[in-house]
Amino acid sequence: MNVTIEPLNNTNWLKICNLCVSDEQKSYFPVPNVYWIGISRYEEHTELFAIKSGDKYAGLTGGGLDEDGVSGYINPLMVDERFQRQGIAREAMRLIMDYLIQKYNVPCIHINHRKENHIAARLYESLGFVVYSETEKEYRRSYTTLF
Repeated sequence: MNVTIEPLNNTNWLKICNLCVSDEQKSYFPVPNVYWIGISRYEEHTELFAIKSGDKYAGLTGGGLDEDGVSGYINPLMVDERFQRQGIAREAMRLIMDYLIQKYNVPCIHINHRKENHIAARLYESLGFVVYSETEKEYRRSYTTLF
């Protein structure tokens, strides 16, 4: 499997806008990709990347330097329903994690997910993310990059 991430730009953003999760998954991943694109430019300043599987666009991920100025964060991670259960999310996570570590030299990376999103929980746990806090609806996880 050849999974890559490429910066979101004027040639790929519209293709990413057309990707979405299944109807069932929209209960815990309700935000469409076009929203992430907008918020990344005006609020969070997230660097967004198109996820590709071979030559096909399969999802969206992003991240940046957290508000503390030290940690990294990943938000969002979305794989289109047609490309799920193929290991694409795992490889995209590794790629965005490596990017954040190399660009910002962060000691840890944070990611949040809804409590009912058990698939995300298993993926993040398998990559070494541990819960460090929670709200009524979300788990907050952290991955330590320094060993």
